[in-house]
Amino acid sequence: MEPAPNTKLGKQGLVHIGTGVNVTGTFEACEIAEIHGSLNGEIKTRELIIHEGGHLTGMATCGLARILGELDGEIEATELLQIQATGRVDGKINYTRLVIEDGGIIKGDVSPSKEPAQHKAATPTNKVPNVTSVKNTAQDHAAE
Repeated sequence: MEPAPNTKLGKQGLVHIGTGVNVTGTFEACEIAEIHGSLNGEIKTRELIIHEGGHLTGMATCGLARILGELDGEIEATELLQIQATGRVDGKINYTRLVIEDGGIIKGDVSPSKEPAQHKAATPTNKVPNVTSVKNTAQDHAAE
């Protein structure tokens, strides 16, 4: 009898929850987690992607998070939380950097983490001057 061929069915450290699949549980030490279906539980990963139609109910701890679907519960994104136009995040939200596209929804207890060291050094030079008055020139020209 010949040994079975060495086939690589998946990538190590990858969690993929397919469309129509509902999973309850805890995932730890993942490299990348992609959710097309639904996860009820907890996930710890370097990169989290909740695709459009995907849903996470529970807790996510990650470096990078890109939300096109829905997250209900708690998320801690230590590098970047990006909510796309179709994304919705509701719950306790902790992030280092946050990007919300037009149409994306975020609600709940939203709070930033400590700023990364590179941002702290740049803060004093990036201050916005106080603005005491703003003139709307388009409105002024329309009145003439």
